Amino acid sequence: MPTLLPSQSLAGHCGASVRSGGHAAFSSVLPSRVCLQWSKSAHSISAREALGSGPMTRGKLRRTTLGKAAASDSSSGSSSSKPNSKDVAEPERSSMVNEEVVYLIFQMDLDTQLQRCLNYEAYQEAKEVRSKRQRVDEAVALMKERKARNSSTPAEAARLSVSDFAAEGLRLRTELQRAVQEERYKDAAAFRDLLAELDRESKQAAAMSGEWDASSAPGLRLGQRVVHKTNNYRGVVVGWDLQCCESEDWAAANGVEQLSKGEAQPFYHVLVDARDWSYSSNAPPTAYVAEELLTCPELDEASPGKSWVEVYGKDPAEHPYLYILFLGQDARGDYLPCRQLRDKYNIKRRDVYKPGEPEEQPGEQ
Repeated sequence: MPTLLPSQSLAGHCGASVRSGGHAAFSSVLPSRVCLQWSKSAHSISAREALGSGPMTRGKLRRTTLGKAAASDSSSGSSSSKPNSKDVAEPERSSMVNEEVVYLIFQMDLDTQLQRCLNYEAYQEAKEVRSKRQRVDEAVALMKERKARNSSTPAEAARLSVSDFAAEGLRLRTELQRAVQEERYKDAAAFRDLLAELDRESKQAAAMSGEWDASSAPGLRLGQRVVHKTNNYRGVVVGWDLQCCESEDWAAANGVEQLSKGEAQPFYHVLVDARDWSYSSNAPPTAYVAEELLTCPELDEASPGKSWVEVYGKDPAEHPYLYILFLGQDARGDYLPCRQLRDKYNIKRRDVYKPGEPEEQPGEQ
């Protein structure tokens, strides 16, 4: 029976288990339609239900129940420490960010289904899942091309991310393993060569990405909790572009040219706290925000170096995507991104230690 790496599975961090017969077609549903389902409740709709892949599992039900309990506890507490007001302006909503986040969730879910099929040697079902994954990848490629046209990002830098290479590597390793089991050694040799070529391309892309990123490195981290400087809403960073990649219409509507740094600064993908934005069935629950408009306790002159917990307390954020893309909160109150999200931005794991605990030295992991 094929052996799969635990780190490649979405089930490892969200408690989901995929039923062998529960593979739903990706179909032609637009990401925006899926996200509108998700935005109905920050805790009541599971990833599996939103993707149409079967009922909620026991693990997901437990996580959802815990999420509701946390939300109930936080809502009953004092609101004096909240930096927001409910009636805030919402000019920075972004369907582009929403689309990109949902595509990543699709990819994570399909990779989990694929590994489930392979663990049970259900190769025909695995082939169907791979076909769905390819269709999602094609949609992602089109989205990246659109973003590259909206900015001056080199097409090569926007072409493939680390997660893209990881997905293709998984597919090739699966084919190699199957060929060896069936004693098709000529095919196995071909897959081995393709894996070697993919590894070379991955290293070249990483080097190119590093050169491009060096010109405008983001100042905020994945999972970092932030506050909008003028609109005062809270959020969690779930990604970024090194410059504005939204459409000209969006940039004009949101006054990008009036910003002190204009388009030439990192623009962050932000999961806005559900308590700070009014619900709308026709609007995405995500924002696209210029770096100069965001702040956080450790960067604020009024609280330099302090954590979110120290300034705003332990009240968790509320958003329907948090429980899929993040593993939980660290000691500072920020969120820990899952491996797939870190891979997307080529970010290494960041460990946070409680005060007084010795930190690991490089090379100890």
